[in-house]
Amino acid sequence: MSDFLFILKKFFLYLLYPSSLIFIFLLLVSLYVILEKRRGRRRLLLFLAIFLYYASCTPFLPYFMLKHLENKYIIPDKKQIQKAKYIVVLTGRIYENPGLSLEERFSRETIIRFLKALELKKKYPNKKIIILGGAFRHKQKKGASFLKDFAKKLGVKVIAVDIPLDTLNSARVLKKYVNLNETFLLLTSAYHLPRAVYLFKKEGFKNLIPYPTNYNYKLCKPSFSIWNFFPDDLYLELTNMAVHEYLGLIFYKLKYTILKIGAEK
Repeated sequence: MSDFLFILKKFFLYLLYPSSLIFIFLLLVSLYVILEKRRGRRRLLLFLAIFLYYASCTPFLPYFMLKHLENKYIIPDKKQIQKAKYIVVLTGRIYENPGLSLEERFSRETIIRFLKALELKKKYPNKKIIILGGAFRHKQKKGASFLKDFAKKLGVKVIAVDIPLDTLNSARVLKKYVNLNETFLLLTSAYHLPRAVYLFKKEGFKNLIPYPTNYNYKLCKPSFSIWNFFPDDLYLELTNMAVHEYLGLIFYKLKYTILKIGAEK
């Protein structure tokens, strides 16, 4: 009986989440449109809206999108890691908002990447950590330096470079600290690594070693649990994350292809 009440409570709790309410409202409007005698484009647009919303808010779509991105590179072995002189960390979101404590300034993505870099530093103390990144939605302001302050509290020395949150800018700025022929670990979340590796290589880095962290597809691995069929904003965020990476890859590949064609003319 207690298990039934727990499930019932959880069921109604899910129904009251904004993501579930939005889906229910869209579904009701869709049924209303379907039952109308008049036909038109609005019916198709509404179907597309509710289908895309539901697919993005349940685990199946983000799982397959992220798994394709995140399985491109594997964690390098000890022999490869030993070749690297630097550990280059690309940050996720870092919040510069006033009133936040140091520990509150970092997104989950950022802190996982940072902790993995510290773990590698502990195993390979001769390697230097370089952190690249700026504050979320603030250009040219303090970002990576917050992680430098955090590392200092933990007794670890790192190099921090505050730059806008842009992967291409990170690759260009790194040239001031790392020679193009030097070997380094490029450490970032697994879903972000394909685009990062592509851009860093385009900027001339020949000996980078991809180091994936934070496999997000594991957060949305589908199962036949009833709860996986309820909309959840976590899956919407992961879907947006995956789409962002695919669009970024398409954009830069088109850009460099056009530049190459222009140079050959």
